[in-house]
Amino acid sequence: MANTFLVPKKGVEAFLALFRRQAEFMKAQPGFVSLQMHKGTADSQLLMNVAVWESTDALAKAFGSPEFQRMAAEFPDDIVSYPHIFEQIDV
Repeated sequence: MANTFLVPKKGVEAFLALFRRQAEFMKAQPGFVSLQMHKGTADSQLLMNVAVWESTDALAKAFGSPEFQRMAAEFPDDIVSYPHIFEQIDV
């Protein structure tokens, strides 16, 4: 799964604090493999999380849990998120 966030410059630290709480929750869920957060260069407002899960079912269960949904609702309205599920392919 990759999720790109557009975060106002003034809100980056608050966003990352909340994201870290969510990441700790997700790391404890069955099927979680890894995640990495990336920040755009050149004073970009984009951040991108790349998370690896054993299956889309495991991700769906973790994402749909009431605890995660409560944390997700805490994101300010001025943060825009573009989540998408990808599958690995050979090149």
